[in-house]
Amino acid sequence: MVDPFVARVRAFVPWAEAMGVPGAVLVAQAVLESGWGRSGLARLGGAWFGIKADRRWMGAVYSGTTREWDAGRWRIVPGRHRVYPSRAAALADGCAAGSLFRAYPSVADNVRDYLRFFHATPRYHPALRAYPRHRDPRQFASDIARAGYATAPDYAERLVALMERVAADLLPPRSVSLWLLGRYLSPDALILHRRRVYVRVRALAALLGWRVAYDPQRKAVHVTADGKGEG
Repeated sequence: MVDPFVARVRAFVPWAEAMGVPGAVLVAQAVLESGWGRSGLARLGGAWFGIKADRRWMGAVYSGTTREWDAGRWRIVPGRHRVYPSRAAALADGCAAGSLFRAYPSVADNVRDYLRFFHATPRYHPALRAYPRHRDPRQFASDIARAGYATAPDYAERLVALMERVAADLLPPRSVSLWLLGRYLSPDALILHRRRVYVRVRALAALLGWRVAYDPQRKAVHVTADGKGEG
């Protein structure tokens, strides 16, 4: 039986796919960021996706207690657990800037803004450009996590686990996957042969930010990590 909240979220999957965002990611993020629709932000602020209200946000805000992963440990940011008409009003009432999230008159407005948010924020553009090629929501989740959607070091893994739990029908099949340093390596970067898993060098280098060059005379591959030397 489908969870009632998940059923509500899944109604917006066509909106997401039309905007170039995987429907499975929309579902997983709504579940994770809103606590299955039970959080104060979801109930009072009409928001499922936990988007922070920075200086650019002109709408209502919700001040809620949250936690941020900072310098290897969790840091609690206390909130007032109420909605304010603006960011300025919340700050004037003594709310911490880190506790402020975008709030909306309806969840439909929230979904529209969530989808626009990816397109309006340059750090997510690589994920949007890559998705039409690989069509893998797991990779998209890894890409937006790496771009800073949340501070939790295991954010991508948690999203993928939720996708496989509540939106498995929206995922392409896979035989194997690899997580390396909290990053997802897509199946097309892997080769299975006689029960061994091999990783394509260029895919691994791209994941880790290394440079790869082939020397045809020596028939050797040179890998440069962070431009500081060869390995």
